[in-house]
Amino acid sequence: MAVDPPSPSEGLLEGQACPACGERPGSSLACLGCGLILEEGPGANHFTRLGLDPLEAFDPDLAEMSYLKLSRVLHPDFQSGADAGQRELSLRNSALLNEASAALNDELQRAEYLLELHVPGTLDKHQKLSPAFLMEAMEISEEVDDAHSIGCQDTLRRIADKAHEAFHDRLKGVASACSVTIDRLARDEHVHEDARPTRLLGPHEWNTEQIAVLLHQARVYRRILKDTEARR
Repeated sequence: MAVDPPSPSEGLLEGQACPACGERPGSSLACLGCGLILEEGPGANHFTRLGLDPLEAFDPDLAEMSYLKLSRVLHPDFQSGADAGQRELSLRNSALLNEASAALNDELQRAEYLLELHVPGTLDKHQKLSPAFLMEAMEISEEVDDAHSIGCQDTLRRIADKAHEAFHDRLKGVASACSVTIDRLARDEHVHEDARPTRLLGPHEWNTEQIAVLLHQARVYRRILKDTEARR
C-alpha cells in the first residue's frame, strides 16, 4: 500500500529535531531519515543545506554523500503522491541543493560565499583593484590574444601555467590572512604544514579587506586561465 509522503515542515533548520520522526534532519532542505521536505527558515545557508558545519574543514566526500542522499529524497519520483504544494517545494529545494553543492565544491566560490556569509558586502566594498594589478592582467590578456593569433601553443601553455600558479597563490594568501582558520577558504594542500598558526582566528578577526582583494585577484587569474585554455 502506498504511503503518502509527510507534509512539509516550516522554518526548520538543520540541527533541530524533525517533527515527523524526531531525529535530526541532516539538512535544512529535507529530513534524511523520513523524507520530510522542509520549508527553510531564517539562517539557512549552503552549509545547512548539505548538513555541513561551516566551522569545520570542508570535506568534499562528505558533501558529495550528503548531496546524493538529498537528491534522492527530493527527486520527483519520491514525491509522486504528494500534493502540488509539496512537489513545488521539492523542486525549489532541489534547485537550492544544486546551488549549494556547486558553490561549496568550488574553492573560490566557497571562499567568497563564506566571506559574505560572515561579513556581508565585503566583496562589493573592496572590489576596486590597484592600477598596477589591472595593468598586469591586461598585458597578460593581450599576450594571450597575440599568442592565439599566431598559433603559439608554447606561449599559451606558459601563460596558463603562470595564471594557474597566481590563482593558487591568492588562495594561499587568503589562508594566511585567515591564519588558516579553515580549509573552507583554501584547500589544505595549498598550505604548508609549517605555515599553520598555533591559534586559529575567528571570522571577526579576519583582515576582510585583504581577503576580498585576494579573492577578486584570484577570479581575474582564473578568468585568464580559462580564456587561455579555451584557445589552446
